[in-house]
Amino acid sequence: MKNLSPNLAVLAALVAVCAGCFYPPTTVPPEDEQERTLVPLPFDLTWDVVNKVARRDGLKIDVADPNQRPAPRAVNLEASGPRFTLQQADCGTIKSIAGEYAALPEANSTSVYNFIIKPHGPEHTLVEVAVSYNSPVKVPLRPATDVDCISRGTDESRILKEIIAEAKITKRPDYSRRAPSATPSQAPAPAASGKSTVLKPEALPNPSKLYPMH
Repeated sequence: MKNLSPNLAVLAALVAVCAGCFYPPTTVPPEDEQERTLVPLPFDLTWDVVNKVARRDGLKIDVADPNQRPAPRAVNLEASGPRFTLQQADCGTIKSIAGEYAALPEANSTSVYNFIIKPHGPEHTLVEVAVSYNSPVKVPLRPATDVDCISRGTDESRILKEIIAEAKITKRPDYSRRAPSATPSQAPAPAASGKSTVLKPEALPNPSKLYPMH
């Protein structure tokens, strides 16, 4: 039995190690083509569309300076999102005595959306979006560790489709429609006969006949 004690010690150590093993994410990040789209709108309108869609999706705009949007520079817009799920990102795998399972994002996980908006000619704009995810991962018998999770590309694809849909119904305001100017008052019409209405002296009545002297 004494000869078995070292083996039992090794086995106990192996069990303790395997009770909590973590394997990093293995998902392949999205291709660049999956994270960009060409929007059929000028730069300034596209900037407004991206902001509108981001806020509508519940994202909090963290970095956006409208004063730094002159063409042809690319401009970044950064927004933070809510807690994410396994369908959105791969946070790795945990192996324990109970088996192997995907690491779940915790309640305090974070997602950051980084938009790059760049003019592409006078009437089009290139929009790129990349989402980064981070979450604490709890491994049995070990302290929680922050893990940079890998995007599955679902959020990027969804928000780019929303941007294109919003761009199709976005138009520049028409400032050419102005209220009609007030009609100037008309000048008095001339006499119908076209002749002067001023009486000549000989046509005036004689005052002595109107007011006889006594």
